[in-house]
Amino acid sequence: MDIKDIERHYEKMSDDELVRIATTDADGLRPEVFGIIENEIKKRNLDPGILGGALAQNREYSVEEVEAYAELLRSLPCPVCGSRDGKLNGTVLHTVKSFIFFTSARREPLIACPDCLDKRNNKAALTTALLGWWGFPYGLFKTPVYIYRNFQQKKENRLDFPNMTLLSFSLNNIGKIEAYRDNEEKLEGLIGDIA
Repeated sequence: MDIKDIERHYEKMSDDELVRIATTDADGLRPEVFGIIENEIKKRNLDPGILGGALAQNREYSVEEVEAYAELLRSLPCPVCGSRDGKLNGTVLHTVKSFIFFTSARREPLIACPDCLDKRNNKAALTTALLGWWGFPYGLFKTPVYIYRNFQQKKENRLDFPNMTLLSFSLNNIGKIEAYRDNEEKLEGLIGDIA
């Protein structure tokens, strides 16, 4: 595609589609496309931070830089209980549910305060302990593994620094975090989408 075709393509996009591409799917765009995105943002009077989100996806980050993005999220209120008492962190909830010949195994990330993370890990472990065994053969194998993983995840819920789950979430959503770094409501929505 030549640059004029790309420009026409971006002009036809809805605001939501443009924001989605700029904040989540801009990795690997040709350098000249950023000028087109910038022009569309200005023309539509959208938040100028959105361009920063697009640019953020096209560079490499040090561990310290990713930790700084994670710290932005850690200072938000808990999306589960609304508390600001503790720094947020992340966990992965591991759940197995079985029904004779069918076994469903799920891994879901969650960003929340340490108390809510512990409660959700306990709930996932209990659900798995009660409903995971009943499928043959996978339920028998996955149930003890997923119960163990929930208890392993709990060990990282109360760390004084961002754990690997939060760091991974931050890196995967760096475009959105950069675009909305000064908009607490949008950042709350970002972590609330997985709560």
